[in-house]
Amino acid sequence: MAQTFLHALQETFAKQAPRHAIIASGVPLRYDELNRNSRWGAAILQSWGVRKGDRVAICTPNKRAVFADVLAVLYAGAVLLPLNPRFTREELRFFLKNSGARVALVDDEVAAVIELVRQDLPDLAVVASPLTGPTDGYRVPEIGPDDPCLLMYSSGTTGWPKGIVHTHGNVLSSLRALQQSWRMTPDDVVLNVLPLFHIHGLCFATLLTLLTGGCLILDDFEPQRTLQQIGDCSVFMAVPTIYYRFLEQPNFRDVVKTWQKPRLFTCGSAPIRAEVLPELEAILGKPVINRYGMTEAFVITSLPLDGPWPNGSVGLPLDGVEVRVVTDEPRLSGSVVGAVQIRGPNLFRGYWKQAMSEAPSPPAPFPRGGEGRSEAAPLAGGEGGDGAWFDTGDLGFLDAAGFLTLVGRKNDLIITSGFNVYPQVVERVINECSGVRESAVLGVPDERKGERVVAVVVRDDPTLDEDRLRAFLSDRLVDYQRPKTVKFVDTLPRNAMGKVLRREMQGWFL
Repeated sequence: MAQTFLHALQETFAKQAPRHAIIASGVPLRYDELNRNSRWGAAILQSWGVRKGDRVAICTPNKRAVFADVLAVLYAGAVLLPLNPRFTREELRFFLKNSGARVALVDDEVAAVIELVRQDLPDLAVVASPLTGPTDGYRVPEIGPDDPCLLMYSSGTTGWPKGIVHTHGNVLSSLRALQQSWRMTPDDVVLNVLPLFHIHGLCFATLLTLLTGGCLILDDFEPQRTLQQIGDCSVFMAVPTIYYRFLEQPNFRDVVKTWQKPRLFTCGSAPIRAEVLPELEAILGKPVINRYGMTEAFVITSLPLDGPWPNGSVGLPLDGVEVRVVTDEPRLSGSVVGAVQIRGPNLFRGYWKQAMSEAPSPPAPFPRGGEGRSEAAPLAGGEGGDGAWFDTGDLGFLDAAGFLTLVGRKNDLIITSGFNVYPQVVERVINECSGVRESAVLGVPDERKGERVVAVVVRDDPTLDEDRLRAFLSDRLVDYQRPKTVKFVDTLPRNAMGKVLRREMQGWFL
């Protein structure tokens, strides 16, 4: 079996040569054409002096261009750095400078933004995407499983984002485990309407499909068009906001009745609202497979395709991944909430240029231009390899069968008058109230209690008022769990992948 993601990808391309690999803008491309184009793009990069370990940024909204450039970077043995084309100039300055990117493949708009901070990036080559130009011929890079493959940045909720280094071994192990869990085969047709600068759209949808040898339909999300496209696919991966948009479409039920091919619907990157799930699954006629992952570890757990499952669970660990819950409380009976920790070959190999204290293994070599120096900080606590435990920052519990249920982030835990309040627990109860579409529960500083519980609520019934909501909560939550302040808003602030921006909302109460 291939030891690196690049080798495994090339093996699949050879085996599936005559079959369709991707359909974008209605134009199909076979695997043999994809292999040829990827070698050609890699040869262009190599002719510019790009070598193994060099960081190459890709930043353009054109998905077809991103797709082509991603494979060219991987084929060249360089390190892929996907960036959001909507980043501001200060964000682009930070990511390009911090990563030491050698080349940025961009469109005209992003190039104009980078030009504003060009003086801080003297060694960066800014090139139009997709790659074009003459080559000196493709040279197969010498890549090993510990060589870096992917550099992605965290969401930066506690300051500037941290660069997360994944190796070829990480990526291959993670995607093989996901392939097994979701029973992906070359016969699968996957519709991807997710952004390619995020690990969900790039790795779980795009690269997993290519590694499997299936066919990828690549497009942007538009509710009506996407609903029609799903009927021609076997697998659809989405974030909760996409499913919510489907439920808003008056013809959703009728369109679903015309589908024959879909076998698998998945959801991730943010929790789907529990009160929405029964209606959604009833319309789809299939379960929506919830999964749990993070940039540092790819997919950690997934619901098995065959139920039953505990209500609200994010599933069982993928093959090779271990999950434990650490708590200081004695485990007398039932499940106890604690810190979710993980270990396995799926884990990243270090934070880029940061001396972090929590990491599962020594850094992989991260050379630039043959210098051979490592800039990926080691993660302490293990003997190397896959032996150390990594604290995810999430809180949850495991049941007797090993199913994991999450209750929130450590940083979101509210401590009021010495009592622990888990936001997701309170949110689930609030969302059960008639007239509530969704909610977010936060902790804000309080001189007497340390923190007080507040709730931000989106209504789908404008007659719902605070008194009615409080009456509903009075016998469903204990006193310290009940929000002391309720704010009604039209929408919750979210990032590009649908995650609620709690820190932004906290500022509303300070």
